[in-house]
Amino acid sequence: MSSTAVVKAKTPVERVKALLYALIGPSDASLFPFIPRPIKLLILLVFFLNRRSWPGVWHWRVWKPVFAIRWDSFRNARTLPAKRAWLGNKSLVGKSPFEIVEVHKCFAGLDDCDYNAHLSNSCYAKNLDAARMKCAVNVFPAIFGDGVWMALGGAHYQFVREIPYNTEFEVRTVIGSWEEKWMFLVHYFVSFPKKKGKSSSKPNANDGVPVQSVENGLPSLTTPSSPSLLPQVSVEDKRFFTIPKLDNKSVVPENAVLHCVAISTYCFKIGRITVPPNVAFVGSGFGSRDRRRWFRIQNLRFSSQGASKSNKDAVKNRMSDMFRGEWKTDNEVPGFWELDEYEEERKLRMEKIFGGIHEGFKALKA
Repeated sequence: MSSTAVVKAKTPVERVKALLYALIGPSDASLFPFIPRPIKLLILLVFFLNRRSWPGVWHWRVWKPVFAIRWDSFRNARTLPAKRAWLGNKSLVGKSPFEIVEVHKCFAGLDDCDYNAHLSNSCYAKNLDAARMKCAVNVFPAIFGDGVWMALGGAHYQFVREIPYNTEFEVRTVIGSWEEKWMFLVHYFVSFPKKKGKSSSKPNANDGVPVQSVENGLPSLTTPSSPSLLPQVSVEDKRFFTIPKLDNKSVVPENAVLHCVAISTYCFKIGRITVPPNVAFVGSGFGSRDRRRWFRIQNLRFSSQGASKSNKDAVKNRMSDMFRGEWKTDNEVPGFWELDEYEEERKLRMEKIFGGIHEGFKALKA
């Protein structure tokens, strides 16, 4: 009689063990018997230490906030009433654009560091990619459903102090200002020294740590060996440099070490049409609650004008039409699309900081 052998399928863990044994096992059973085992172990160790740069990892880190908010929308915003309430909860309704502080946590791993064991200059941009996406998703969730997207126009970095290997740091993002086309995001790369005693809770200038004065998201920086790296502020402009707070947390806490300041210039688009930042802000819920903008925005977003006799529940998203240019002729509420309550602050910021940077680069391109 013949018998049929039953082969048990290997579990994923068993498959990984078999692969590792084939790679680094004894020479007679290895896939690469000509490579000494210590060399193979070293290669495997380097491969593991650089796991944060494996193919697909950067994409996951950047797109993780998008997947998270889409999953949350799928679970909690399936019906129109639920979606309307969900957008209201996710949007920063009634907030000032200057109040927002978006924090993204990072880590200076081996794969991101240079031969001096400091975060490589190029990896500031690498980590900033994920911080930008997180900020965009958390600050402007409503308008993405209307078909609006954000285009990066430029990035500028001012390095202050190195970030050593194995350091946990944060990228803190604030909205600096905006003009007719461009919005300026300011990013602060900061770390928090581990407390060794009462005297080490704050950075010490004598130890080479930059002394930081961060006010209104725009710091003046001084180091023991270099002058201020950003424009100084006169006494009469003190009102401009008041620290904006979100949940009682300042942009850069007093015990933080500032490593880099970056500025990103963004514009809002729907298709190929540019949406002015103030219009995108209003559509996202920003502005004084006294103006009752959000109530009208949601009515436009879930307009019943799309209904018909055959489908009474149909809605039309008129916000998409507004973003395509109808806001220019929308006179139902005078000044509805203008954030005039923040205009003085916006102009002052543009004049003191961002206007000079923007005009300087425009002159270089001319």
